[in-house]
Amino acid sequence: MRMPAIIIGAILLIIGGLITAGVFKFQSTEKVADIGPIEISKTDTKTPPINLGWVLIGLGAVAVVVGVASKK
Repeated sequence: MRMPAIIIGAILLIIGGLITAGVFKFQSTEKVADIGPIEISKTDTKTPPINLGWVLIGLGAVAVVVGVASKK
């Protein structure tokens, strides 16, 4: 259980850091109007909430500490 906890913790730390830094972005497109042959759509670029990144950093740190502190 020691090595998987350290690996999962490290992955959570990296993903949380990237989310907190604002690296991950995604686009959502929605149709605003559709009048005959004319279609109007709106595209928004969004980022995951920064609080999610902090939570993942915290969980990753706890997982790493548990993995390091556990005995074989």
